Amino acid sequence: MVKRKTDPYRIKRITESIIGLPTLPTIVSKMLELVDNPRTSAASLARLISSDQTLTARILKLANSAYYGFPREISTVNMAIVVLGFNTVKEMGLSLSVFDVFRNQENVSVFDVSRFWEHSIGCGIASRMLARNYHSRNASEAFVAGLLHDIGKIILNQYFHGEFAQIMDMVSKGDTLDDAEEMVIGTSHAQVGCWLAERWNLPEIISQTILCHHHPWTAKKDNVFIATVTLGDYLCHLCNIGNSGRASINGLDARIWEIFQNEKVPVDEPDLANLQTDFLLEFDKADTFISLIQDQKQ
Repeated sequence: MVKRKTDPYRIKRITESIIGLPTLPTIVSKMLELVDNPRTSAASLARLISSDQTLTARILKLANSAYYGFPREISTVNMAIVVLGFNTVKEMGLSLSVFDVFRNQENVSVFDVSRFWEHSIGCGIASRMLARNYHSRNASEAFVAGLLHDIGKIILNQYFHGEFAQIMDMVSKGDTLDDAEEMVIGTSHAQVGCWLAERWNLPEIISQTILCHHHPWTAKKDNVFIATVTLGDYLCHLCNIGNSGRASINGLDARIWEIFQNEKVPVDEPDLANLQTDFLLEFDKADTFISLIQDQKQ
C-alpha cells in the first residue's frame, strides 16, 4: 500500500475550488435564519416550511412519531411548531437535509453507512439528553452538534472515496483512524467537517464542536458544551449504537471529567452506568429517525 502525506490544506483547496462542498437547500437555510431571529412568529416559519410539500410531509411524519409522543395527531406545520417548538422543528429540517445532501454513499471496509447514521443520530440524542441535564440553554444546539460531529467522514467517503477507502483499510489492519487520516490526507475528518459547518453558516459553537470533539480541552471557549457532545459520543460507543468507523474505542480521557469539575457541572465517571440506561430509554423511542436512514438507501 502506498502511503502519502499531503499538504494539510489540500482537501480544503480541492473542495472549494474544484468540487465544492454541498450547500444546504435554500429553504432550510432560510428556516435556520428564521429560527435564530427572536422576532419570528410560528405562522411565518410555518409558511416557509409549508411552501415545500416534501419537507412538510416529512416533518409531520416525524412530529407524529412515537419519539415525540404527542397524544393527538399533529396535522399542520403550524401545529407542529406550536406544540414541539422552534428548535425541535429546526432539528427535524436540518436532519432531513443532511441525509438528503449526503445520500449517495457507498460502504467501505469497516465503514457501514447505515450504521454510521445510526451512530450520528444516537450521538445527537445523547448530547441533547446530557445538555438538558447539565447545560440546558444549549440543548437544541447539542443535538445538531452531536448529529454532525463526524460529518467529515461522510464528506470524505462521498467526495474522496478512494482516499477514504484507503484510510478505512488501514484502520481495519490496526492503524488508528487519526494516524491513517494524517498519513493519507494530511488532515482530519474533524477539520473537514468544521469547514462544512462554516460553509453552511452554522453557529460557531457547532463548527468548533465538530473540530474539537476529540479534544475539547483544546477549544478556546465552550469547553463544557463540546465535552457534553464528546460524552454523548462515548455513550453511543458504550451502548453499541451504530458504528462511527473506528475499529475500537479508547476510554474517555480524564480531561473530560476535569472540564466538568472545573465548571461545577455535576457529572463524573461513576455516573456512566446510569447515563447509559437513561440514554438507551431515550434512543428506543427514535424509530422514525432510524427509518430515515433506511429511506436514504432506497
